Amino acid sequence: IEGQWTLVTGIPGMGKSEWLDALAVNLAQVHGWVFGVCSPENQPVTFHATKLMEKYKGKRLHQMNRDEYEDCKLWLNTFFKFILPEERSLDEVLNKTKVLVRRYGLKGLIIDPYNELGHTNRKEGVTETEYISEFLGDLRSFARDQGIHVWLVAHPKMMRKEANAVYPVPTGYDVAGSAHFFNKADNIVAVHRDKADPLSPVEVHVQKIRSRWLGKLGTAYLNWDPRCGRFDVPPWTNHELP
Repeated sequence: IEGQWTLVTGIPGMGKSEWLDALAVNLAQVHGWVFGVCSPENQPVTFHATKLMEKYKGKRLHQMNRDEYEDCKLWLNTFFKFILPEERSLDEVLNKTKVLVRRYGLKGLIIDPYNELGHTNRKEGVTETEYISEFLGDLRSFARDQGIHVWLVAHPKMMRKEANAVYPVPTGYDVAGSAHFFNKADNIVAVHRDKADPLSPVEVHVQKIRSRWLGKLGTAYLNWDPRCGRFDVPPWTNHELP
C-alpha cells in the first residue's frame, strides 16, 4: 500500500533480496507499479537487471531468443529505475526518487541494504539510536508525502545458533543498531530457511502489520527456483505445514 514502509530482514544468505526482487517483479506485472531501486549490494547494475529479467520471463538469459530478450529489456526499462547516488546518503536517494515519482509515476522504492548507505551526516553528540530514529522518521514521512511504498532491507546483528545448530528467525528487534527498526516500521518481513537442507522451503515470516485490513501475521512457505529466481507455493502447503 502507498504511504507506508516495510522492513525486510534476515540472516545473510537466506534470500531476502531474491524474495524482495520477486515481489517487485510481481507488483510490476500485476499492478503496473514502477520501482526505484537503490541496491549497492547488487552491483553492477547489469547483474541485477539480468536477475529481474529472468524472474519476469521465467528462464535464464542465455535461454531467451532475440524477441524474448527485447521484450525483457523493454519491460525492465519501463518498470525499474536504478538509483545510483554518488554519496549514497538518504537525502540523495530520496531526492532522486522524488524526480522519478514526478517523471514516471513511481510507486515503490527499494533500499537494499541500510548499512550500504552513507551515514556520514550523523551530527556530533547524536547517538546511533537517535540517528536511526530520525532516519526512519524521514523515510516514513517521505513515503506518506510522495504516496509510495518503501522497502528497507536491514541485516540483523550477529545471531547465535540454537541448541539444534539452527539459526533462529530474526525479528525487527534483532536488526543491528536500534529497536526503532521494529517500533517505527509499518510492516516487517523476515526471510529465513534451513541452509543445511537445500530442499527446504523459504520461510517468509510476516511479523508486523500496522493496518490489519492489509493482512495478518504468520508464515508463508515458498520454493525458490534457482534456474530463474522465481518463487512458487509448494503443493503440500494446501494440506499441512511441516
